[in-house]
Amino acid sequence: MMPDVHYPNSSSYPLLNTYWSTRQSDVHPRCFFTPRSTTDVSRALKMLMKLRAPFTVRGSGHTAFPESSNIEDAVTIDLRKMNQIAVSMDQKTVSVGPGNRWVDVSEALDLLGLAVVGGRSATVGVGGLILGGGISYFSGRYGWACDNVNNFEIVLLSGNVVNANAGENADLFWALRGGGGSSWGIVTRFDLASFEQGELWTSSIVYDGATANKSLLPMVTDMATWKLNMDDDAHAYFVQTYDRASGRWLFLASFFHAAPPTLNVTPPVFGLFDSVPGVIRNETRRADVSTLTRLVEEPVGLFRKTWWDTTISAARSEQLLGEITRLYEGYVSKIVQEAGNRTFTPFLVLQPITDNVITQMQKNGGNALGLYPEDGPLIMVQLSSSWADAALDTLIESSSKEFIDKVESMASARGLHRGFVYINYAGKSQDVLRRYGPKNHQRLRDIAEKWDSGAFGRRLWKGYFQLLPAELTAVPTTTAAASKCFE
Repeated sequence: MMPDVHYPNSSSYPLLNTYWSTRQSDVHPRCFFTPRSTTDVSRALKMLMKLRAPFTVRGSGHTAFPESSNIEDAVTIDLRKMNQIAVSMDQKTVSVGPGNRWVDVSEALDLLGLAVVGGRSATVGVGGLILGGGISYFSGRYGWACDNVNNFEIVLLSGNVVNANAGENADLFWALRGGGGSSWGIVTRFDLASFEQGELWTSSIVYDGATANKSLLPMVTDMATWKLNMDDDAHAYFVQTYDRASGRWLFLASFFHAAPPTLNVTPPVFGLFDSVPGVIRNETRRADVSTLTRLVEEPVGLFRKTWWDTTISAARSEQLLGEITRLYEGYVSKIVQEAGNRTFTPFLVLQPITDNVITQMQKNGGNALGLYPEDGPLIMVQLSSSWADAALDTLIESSSKEFIDKVESMASARGLHRGFVYINYAGKSQDVLRRYGPKNHQRLRDIAEKWDSGAFGRRLWKGYFQLLPAELTAVPTTTAAASKCFE
């Protein structure tokens, strides 16, 4: 048996089958394959294509729904051993393997006084975040993570290895920035633009939730509409949740600034939030990127997860946000009543996508997300829930879908629905890639067909959001061959 192939009877299998969302750990592949190099990935894909063996790919496994990066009775390619981090001599580029999590990258770069446009949570994987877009502390100045990739090294579904950048395979370069990876192949190296960065200023303010509709929601709208746009170093998001222990609603404002003030004062862009009544806790600090990512780190392998999202216009959205928060309170109350004393932790997250961020998305030929200056500014409305008992799966999933559907209906009635769905927070049934707009969706389909004619490879790669022909004939698959394919 090859050391990089792990079967259910091996001691390594249970560790490999531990995922951020335990809904994914409920899935049991016939084997895990842990490649160490681009050559290993290439050989694996060629063999899987030859044997017509279904498979899926895992970076860090930080997706909520089952079988998004795991597969039942077939091959899961786990990239964790491809965790190289190399800084160029001029320190302008950092080459990163897809097996890294963002805390690995930030720890290495903090020591050099450098940063890249990357993830905000320690356990989130490099590959999934970048290929889906990638919201960052530094997005006001640089755009999303996908906008700051200089080159992708990718093993195509055929097994061939190519580079995709502005001058080489430019169509693939465009598609990989937001279009996900599973329609084209496995990215084995990301060459990221780096820049000098020291500590960031951050403040986390928790308010009594009763304050939200009265004072905070108009301020959220102002932040998304114009304030964050006036300060490229500022970043913010907002969270409403219900604390079952105390029986009260809470509202969290999280602020970050990449150019900390010289004095221990709040950057002007965030100043008004200090005077809002109902503060329960206010924690302010200066910290490097790796420290910040650990502050929002979630435990791996303890809870079942779901998340869904949509976007609305930020302008004139104050009343709509009030309606959304009331709808969310109903969503939570319904599930809490059914859950009883069983674990259930809900979050409603509001994330501004401001004009300066969208402007940065247009560089290097633009990305695939379909967001343009005339579309902004926006607010992403994200629903996220954690629970422990599988008996609650159906209730929480159906209620979550119903919530997002109602948000979109309410937004449409006000002319504020913008349609974009962020793939990294999407529910399984959301038609993410079509939400990039007809033109971008068709362009993505054309590029997918160019690099995987007839969708042969795409039909074997199972699980995540893909571009498949409308009329799709099945490819005969051989799961039995999958267990032997690396021997």
